[in-house]
Amino acid sequence: MIIDFHCHVWMEEWLPEPFWQGIVDIFAHMLARHGMKLPKEEVRRQFFPAFWDPTAERLIASMDEAGIDRAVILPLDYGLTLGEPPVSIEEQNRIYAQLAQQHPGRLIAFASVDPRREGADRLFEVGVKEWGLRGLKLHPTVGYYPSEEACYPLYRKAAELGVPVISHTGPIIAPLKSKYAQPIHLDDALVDFPQVQFVAAHLSFCWWTELANLAGTKTNLAADISGWQLTARDHYPFFCQTLRSFLNSAGSDNLLYGTDNPAYRSLISDREWIQLIRDLPHKAPEGISFTEAEVEAILGGNARRILGLSER
Repeated sequence: MIIDFHCHVWMEEWLPEPFWQGIVDIFAHMLARHGMKLPKEEVRRQFFPAFWDPTAERLIASMDEAGIDRAVILPLDYGLTLGEPPVSIEEQNRIYAQLAQQHPGRLIAFASVDPRREGADRLFEVGVKEWGLRGLKLHPTVGYYPSEEACYPLYRKAAELGVPVISHTGPIIAPLKSKYAQPIHLDDALVDFPQVQFVAAHLSFCWWTELANLAGTKTNLAADISGWQLTARDHYPFFCQTLRSFLNSAGSDNLLYGTDNPAYRSLISDREWIQLIRDLPHKAPEGISFTEAEVEAILGGNARRILGLSER
């Protein structure tokens, strides 16, 4: 079973305009680095329509094409910092729950709520108990550290409900702020809530060594590799060494496959990304080795355990 532990379903009105401006800026910059200079308004016109997926049909089609069995879909609450979008975060949580209900056995929806919102823990609880949401997504880059007291009611609720918490870690596009997402800021929560399974999104990108050491000392911390697609494709030896080092420190049961789609889907296919992982035992550079068991654990076995899923 292949499980994408980190992806999103987007519509323009679900997220604040400053976030979209940040996406435009980074896409334009990436394209320019590859010799394709486009005005920002043209970048938005060409690339953004492929993001919109209100029924998750594009996501399901991509999963089918790549052989992905299930995907965890994560809403994003940026509203308190970047401005409230036309669709409230409460309604977005409800929409995500409905998408999972409409695609049973394929989509697993998490809740997302800024812990600084009034009644955040109540919204989270309703999402899990009444709407069928299966975990919590936090994005500290809007201006809080994941070890702040404001987050603790949500962690207590996650412990009570028995669901995992995934938190963004690693540098992030403007206007979001990277300093809040350094993995060490998860440490207090890991200690204070040992019964909660935490997942550090994106393997913390450039802070992966800090994350590896943290995960090696805390048994309730895993990581996903979403967002590493282009590094894996273009700098495969470095990618292999990074994964091997993390596995050596944190263990083979703490790494999860993910994509962060739809952001990367136009740059590299899910099928190619999965193949890069499947090839690890056979194509890793000399001196770096992976087992088939480790690959199967990354692609789905570890996620299945964390989510409490059966084989099929």
